[in-house]
Formats: sequence, C-alpha cells, structure tokens
Amino acid sequence: MLSGYCFMMSQSLLTISIDIAIEASISFLGILICRFTLLLLMTEDTIKQAMKYFSSDYNCAQSVMKSVLEYHNLDFGEIFHLAAGFGGGVGLQGHICGAVSGAVAALGVINGKKYDDARQHKEATYESVMKFMKLFKEKNETIICDGLTGIVMANKEAHDRAIEDGTFEKVCPGYVEDAVRIALEISKV
Repeated sequence: MLSGYCFMMSQSLLTISIDIAIEASISFLGILICRFTLLLLMTEDTIKQAMKYFSSDYNCAQSVMKSVLEYHNLDFGEIFHLAAGFGGGVGLQGHICGAVSGAVAALGVINGKKYDDARQHKEATYESVMKFMKLFKEKNETIICDGLTGIVMANKEAHDRAIEDGTFEKVCPGYVEDAVRIALEISKV
C-alpha cells in the first residue's frame, strides 16, 4: 500500500514538474519571440532612417554608416564628413559601392567598441567584413558601383545623365537597404 502511495506521489510530482517545464518553455519562447520582433522592428526603423538620409542630401556611404552606428548608439558628429568621399564607388570612380564602404566602416567602429587590443579588433573586423562581402555579393552579384548601377561613374556625362533621369533614386536604395540589413545582421551576433 505504501509503495502504491509513493508511486502516485511520484506521478503527481512528475506531472507538476512537466507542467512547470512547459510553462517555463512557453515563457522563454514568448521572450524570444518578443526579442526577435523588437530586433526586426529596430532593423526596419534603421533601414527607414538610412532611406531618409539617402533621399536627402547624403550619399549611400553616409546613409549606411550613420544609420548602422545610430542603431548601436555609436553615432558621432563627423560620420557624414568621414563617409562623404566613399559615394559613387569612392569619389565617383565606380569602384567599391559606397553603401558597402559605409557598412565596412561601421563594422570597424562597432568592433572597435568590442576589442581594446588592436590585433583582435582588426581580426574581428576582417571576419565581419568577409561575412558582409559574401552576403552582399550573394544578393547582388558584385560590390562594384559601376556594375551595380550600370553607370560608368568616372564618366561625368554618364553620371550627370543618371542624376537627371533618376537612375540613382531607382537603383541605389535597394543596395543601401541590403547593406544596412546585412551589417545589422552581422553586428548583432
């Protein structure tokens, strides 16, 4: 009789333990869903901010760098000045995309806050940038401004024509969005 009582108590305790574990799992899952939703909303807000910068007087590099660093509360007053020359494939030469350059610069600043040691900072930044480049190329096939826009940036007439016909407003926002989204994905890890 005592063994039957002990068996029933064991089953009751097991049932209670399972119920507690299920409730804890549901609570944890709820926290994860809320955190994911918050990160998703913050990412979308950051992309909107980058688009706002880009649609005003700032180039792709300035827009990406500023918005990504604002997301991480690493904004500083000289960002727009620092990133100004990266637009148009670095000084309108059609080389590496300004959105890519802005993201790379932002990743360097972000990693600088994580690592005091110069060697560790550099290695972490190289790793982040390699991930970024891989993902950006997978999505867009290249990181070269001329290839992305279809414009020879160094040709002033072609560049001016692209401004007049709205090519940059049609094509570049997608690259700005991709650069922000990928940089945030990498820097959240």
